[in-house]
Amino acid sequence: MNKKPLVSIVTISYNQAEFLEETILSVIGQTYKNIEYIIFDGGSTDGSVEIIEKYREHLSFINIGPDGGAAAALNAAFRVATGELHAYINSDDVLNNNAVETWVNTFNKNPGVDIVYGDIEIIDEKGKPATLPGRSVTKFLSGPVSKIIYASGASAIPQQASCCKAEVFNTIGGFEESNRTSWDGEFFVDAFIKGYKAKRVSGILAKFRVHSQSISGTNKHEEFRIADHARMRQKWNAANIKPSKIYSMFLRFYVKGFRALRYSMGI
Repeated sequence: MNKKPLVSIVTISYNQAEFLEETILSVIGQTYKNIEYIIFDGGSTDGSVEIIEKYREHLSFINIGPDGGAAAALNAAFRVATGELHAYINSDDVLNNNAVETWVNTFNKNPGVDIVYGDIEIIDEKGKPATLPGRSVTKFLSGPVSKIIYASGASAIPQQASCCKAEVFNTIGGFEESNRTSWDGEFFVDAFIKGYKAKRVSGILAKFRVHSQSISGTNKHEEFRIADHARMRQKWNAANIKPSKIYSMFLRFYVKGFRALRYSMGI
């Protein structure tokens, strides 16, 4: 990989003008500058398009119009991307200004790694610290991830703080467009099944916003969530990646302990 690769970052947007400008500024304000920024808007009517036009000179590609849903919009956006690295930040989330630099440095130091991910902060509509439903912490400090750990459900990759090589997207064919709730999670399932490797880095790389219209991190669309997770389990089974219940319990205990140590030590 080029030591200073072009990084393609995608934002998909639909009627989230309240948050969109902060998202855009977080991308164009990165300390790493070799970025191709692409925005696909599904035809917003709330002023989002005007915000996008305001920053047109900083954008490599803009598409406005019906998109067939989030996963379909992401696929369409990444098909026009030309970078060696791919990442996306939703129109209500925020990248920390060193996120891209951290991703690039990590890939350069670890040439065998295909996915890099870090930690996230949870914020509310006003950008203040918040928590996920049923949780008590305002930060998600990620744990280790491998094929078997991910298949066991013991760990998660915070999408907002993650970046992958373009090869990963191209090989697995992008996001599952029928997925309505966790297209990023299924993307990582497909990547691990193909043998791609992930590396965790310590540090907050993004902010994940929880609000009344959120899908991720809430209990909305539960019927779709059940179907999406069932399909992912079928993929693991078809690939013969089926950790036993006992081993899965051990892995969950291991990751939970790893993350608890991180919280206690503040690392």
